[in-house]
Amino acid sequence: MKQMGMDRKIEKKQWTPKKVYSIIGVVVFVVIAFFGFKSFNKKEYNLDASKIQIKKVIEDDFQDVILINGDIESVNLVLVNTLEGGSVEEIFIEDGIYVKKGTPLVRLSNPAVTLNYMNQETAIVEQINNLRNLKLTLEKDQRNLAESLIDSENSLAEVERDYKVDSVLYAKDIIAKNDFIDRQESYKYLENKRDFMDRNVKKSSADNKIQIEQINKSINMMQRNLNMIHQNIEKMLVKAPVDGMLSSFDPVIGESYDRNQTVAKIDVQSGFKIKGQVNEYYLSSVKPGQLARFSFNGETLELKVKKVLPEVINRNFEIELVFVNEVPKAITIGQNIQVRLELSKAQKSVLIPRGNFFQSSGGQFVYVLDGEGRAHKRIIKLGSQNPSYYQVLEGLNPGEEIVTSSYDAFKNYETIRIN
Repeated sequence: MKQMGMDRKIEKKQWTPKKVYSIIGVVVFVVIAFFGFKSFNKKEYNLDASKIQIKKVIEDDFQDVILINGDIESVNLVLVNTLEGGSVEEIFIEDGIYVKKGTPLVRLSNPAVTLNYMNQETAIVEQINNLRNLKLTLEKDQRNLAESLIDSENSLAEVERDYKVDSVLYAKDIIAKNDFIDRQESYKYLENKRDFMDRNVKKSSADNKIQIEQINKSINMMQRNLNMIHQNIEKMLVKAPVDGMLSSFDPVIGESYDRNQTVAKIDVQSGFKIKGQVNEYYLSSVKPGQLARFSFNGETLELKVKKVLPEVINRNFEIELVFVNEVPKAITIGQNIQVRLELSKAQKSVLIPRGNFFQSSGGQFVYVLDGEGRAHKRIIKLGSQNPSYYQVLEGLNPGEEIVTSSYDAFKNYETIRIN
C-alpha cells in the first residue's frame, strides 16, 4: 500500500475585504480629523462689517471717575422723633411749611402709657404728702419740746427767787432748816430738769434738722419725678425741636408710631449737602477732600467729599459732599442729581472706548484690526476706568483699531474675517 505524503500547510489570507474596509475607514477618519483639527485650530470667523463697531486706540489725559446718584439735603437736617409710641390722634400742621421751635405737629394716643403715668403720678403725690406730714409732725414735736423747756425755765426762775430769799432768811435763822432744805432740793430738781430738757431740745433740734433736710431732698426728688411724668405725658404731643422748613411729614389719623420713630425732618436752612451711594468696590478709593462735579441748568458745579460713612448696606456705602462755591438759588432739597466723582488726577494714558466687548472678554483680550480685512485676538491688560474709557496698561498702541462691540458670537476664534 502506497504511503500517503506529508500534509500541506494551508496559509490563511491576510487581507480580507472586511479588514481592508476597516483600514480605509481609519485612514479616512484620521485625514478628516487632521483637517478638521487644522481648520478648528485656525479659528477664523466670517463676520459682516455692519454687525460690529470699530474704535481707535488713543492717547489722552485719563482720570479715574465714577458716576453716582446723589440726593440734595440740608447741611443741618434735624430729625423729629416720637418720644413715646402711640397712634395718631390729631394732626396740627401740613408738610412743607416753615415752623417755629415748639410748634405742635401731631398728638399721639396711647391709653396704656397714659394710665401708667397717671398711676406713677398718684403714687408719687401720695409719698410727697406722707413726707410733708412727717415733716410737720417733727416740727410740731420740736415746738412742743421748746415750749416745755420754756415752762421749765419759768418754774425754775420762780423757785430760784424763793430759794434766794430763803437762803437769806435761813442765814438769819428766820426760817427752819427743814423748810430751807425743801426749797433747796426743789430748786436743784427744777434746775436739773431744765438742764435735761435743754439738752433734749438741742439734740432733738439737731436730729430733726438732719431728718427734715433728708425729707426736703426726697420731696424735691419726687417733685422732679413728678415733673418728668408730666413731661412724659406731654411727650404724646410731638413738637418741632427747632425753627426750620418741615419735610417728610405725612402722618395719617390712626397710624401707629413706635417709640423713637422719625415722623418728620426739619431743614434749618443753613446750607445744602449731597448724599450719594457708592458701590463697595470703591470703599478704599474714596477719601474726604476728593473733588466731584455735576451739571445743573447748563452749568458745571464743583463739589468735594466731606464725609465717608464706611458702613456697607446692600453692597453700597454712603458719602456726603458739599458745594465748593456758591450754591445756585434754584437748588432745593429732594432733587436727585448724577455726580462725577474723581478718584484720581488726570494723567497721560493709552485709552480705549468703553463697549460691550468688556462683558464678553472680561477686559482680558480684544480683537485688533490688521488693515487687511481681519481682526486678531490679542491679550491686553487694563487699569482703571471712567464712564467713557478704559485705561490700557499693556497690549495696545495709540492709533490701532479694535472691535468694541460684543464678542459673544466669536470669542472662541483667534481671527475674524470682516466682510
